[in-house]
Amino acid sequence: MKLNAFKIVGITLFVTSVCFGQGLKEKIADKKFTNLEFAAASEIYEELAGSKQPKMKYYVRAGESNLKTGNYKKAETFYNQAFLNQGMTDKDYYNYYQVLKYNGKYQKANEVFAKINSSEFKNIRESLKNHSDYEKDYKKDSSNVKIGSIEGLNTEESEFGPFIAGTDMYFVSSRRNTAANRKRYGWDNSYYLDIYKATLEGNTAKSTSRPGEKLQTSYHEGPLFITKDGNTEYITRNSLLNNKKAQKGKDEQVNLKIYYRSKVGDKWDAWKEFTHNSNDYSCGHPTLTDDGKTMYFVSDMPGTIGQTDIWVTHLENGNWLKPENLGQATNSEGRELFPSLFENEILFFSSDGKIGLGGLDVFYTVPSTDSYFEPQNLGYPINTSYDEIGFTAKDMKNGYLSSNRPGGKGKDDIYTFTAINPIVNSAVNFIVKDKETKAIMANAQVVMYDEAGKEVGKAMTDDKGDVKFTLTPGRNYKSKVTKDGYKNLELKIAESELAALTKEKKELLIEKKIFGLIGLVTDADLNTPIEGVKVTLTDAFNKNNVLSFTTNNIGELKHVYDKIKEGDDLSYIVKVEKKGYITKTQAVDISIMKDGFVKLHESTNMKLSKIKIGTDIGKLVDLKPIYFDVGKWDIKPEGAVELDKIVGLMNENTGMVIELGSHTDCRGSAKSNLTLSDKRAKSSASYIISKGIAKDRIYGKGYGESKLINKCACEGKVVSKCSEEEHGQNRRTEFKIVRIKP
Repeated sequence: MKLNAFKIVGITLFVTSVCFGQGLKEKIADKKFTNLEFAAASEIYEELAGSKQPKMKYYVRAGESNLKTGNYKKAETFYNQAFLNQGMTDKDYYNYYQVLKYNGKYQKANEVFAKINSSEFKNIRESLKNHSDYEKDYKKDSSNVKIGSIEGLNTEESEFGPFIAGTDMYFVSSRRNTAANRKRYGWDNSYYLDIYKATLEGNTAKSTSRPGEKLQTSYHEGPLFITKDGNTEYITRNSLLNNKKAQKGKDEQVNLKIYYRSKVGDKWDAWKEFTHNSNDYSCGHPTLTDDGKTMYFVSDMPGTIGQTDIWVTHLENGNWLKPENLGQATNSEGRELFPSLFENEILFFSSDGKIGLGGLDVFYTVPSTDSYFEPQNLGYPINTSYDEIGFTAKDMKNGYLSSNRPGGKGKDDIYTFTAINPIVNSAVNFIVKDKETKAIMANAQVVMYDEAGKEVGKAMTDDKGDVKFTLTPGRNYKSKVTKDGYKNLELKIAESELAALTKEKKELLIEKKIFGLIGLVTDADLNTPIEGVKVTLTDAFNKNNVLSFTTNNIGELKHVYDKIKEGDDLSYIVKVEKKGYITKTQAVDISIMKDGFVKLHESTNMKLSKIKIGTDIGKLVDLKPIYFDVGKWDIKPEGAVELDKIVGLMNENTGMVIELGSHTDCRGSAKSNLTLSDKRAKSSASYIISKGIAKDRIYGKGYGESKLINKCACEGKVVSKCSEEEHGQNRRTEFKIVRIKP
């Protein structure tokens, strides 16, 4: 018996007769079912289910009664009959789903669960959707653990809930069979539960006894918990009036309560009730941290998510604070029972409301200040399709558990487990900080990957920048930290670090993303940096947004944006000016594709030329060739665009006087080339003057083929072997400074 409904009622004798009519039998069965006397109720419902006109109720209640008493094969028989008819409720489907899992029929169990429409089971439904291959997953590491027996401990009755104190094991058993205590209770017709003690020598119980000191009552007690200092005991018992008579709550059920007592000298003080006990709901199965200041326990008090949940309370100034529910990450729509702590870091518990192999499976989670990580199933063979409860770890490779799996001596037996590798992961601690300021980073996402790159954990840092994971020892890991406005951090976590990280925190330092511009201004002739250059960036769309810089001693300017993010596009009018150099103004478009600095000098020409006679200013503005129609000198639209660049540059540098020289290649007569080039030069100069440039600052002159810049002559009898590209080098327009006005 595992306190299946977490509520126990007093014994009620089973009385019936074959001569009773069907209606009377149904009333008797219903009363016993309501009183949780499932052993007696099951017999009557089974008989009624075999009548000539059976009701759906007979099938489902015969099934549920056998489920409660552990007769899973018989329970499946009656649920199978109910399933062939109409009228099963979502609760009936859920019970049928559980029965099928007890019997190892996982595929059919999932098919039955699919018929449940109630939102009450939405978390299980979501888990099944995301973890459809759970049976295979939970059995993949089955060779790691061996399950063993304890000689001389188990009986034909139930033994469960082991608690280890030195070489002694305290456990719960229904083996009570003395003349004065032969009462049974109606749940499964077992004896009432008592605390027993066994002295262990290896895997052998050298002796077992019922310890004295007022541990026994006439009803149920157990399991027992003893604090680490040995000075306080906690026990779960039926609610008793004056420590004698069972006391019912408002639902007419006898609930469970937590009692405790402290040692005064060599003697135990009287038992006292836990502050948060109630006659109207149950509290039980306490487990405490080593300092005795944090208690985890089971209750169905108001606020419970499922049938029973795990709650936590803290001791302050001698008072246990208001209990807090561990929440949906830990608790489920079903039952969470038998919590136990290992070294204050790992919380083990049993649950039948999470995805498991069947019945109650053992899970573990890692408690923290603000949350609890998604519980993990310990897998086969620790868990089976039957009930596994009362899990106690001596270390991460050895311990004890209780189970009603086949092959034992009784209803529940206590087993040992021995593992080759640790059964659970180590709880490791991290803290995320800003690399530069060392400020803690809340709400940063940390993802852990194993050596194969598979994600093994994901969590957000709390308001203290802390995050905790449970990782399997003996392996290397990689962490990835992401946070808005920061660069992603990927860091290897060596397996040699894990042990230390169970007690201390590893700093994960993330670097703030920088979005900025960097520019380099150099001398066009010497290619050396120029200091003291004024660079002005005017927003092309909002002229009021202006950035101004002066280059430093290495010709550099740098700007970091406050509000720019990845994917933003920027457009600027860039003006670069310094006395003695030709001022340049250009348009530039910039795309912010990643964090870091965009190199402005790679997007626009930031080389400055000194103002001197002979400089071709066309090269300073990346002037493209100016084309004319054959034999024509009219300015085409695309030519006007290029000439406008010259206009802009001359407006910025008002002291320059420019000769606009037009040149041709050698083909055609020298005379005609000279005439045509002169007309084109003057036409181009006239266009520039028409844009507001003074007549005395520019004039056009044609040179024809007289100033070839390569060996592509072809006048008279000379035959040129030059390519079209080589001839094109000679067809050019030059804008040379011929004078500098004061």
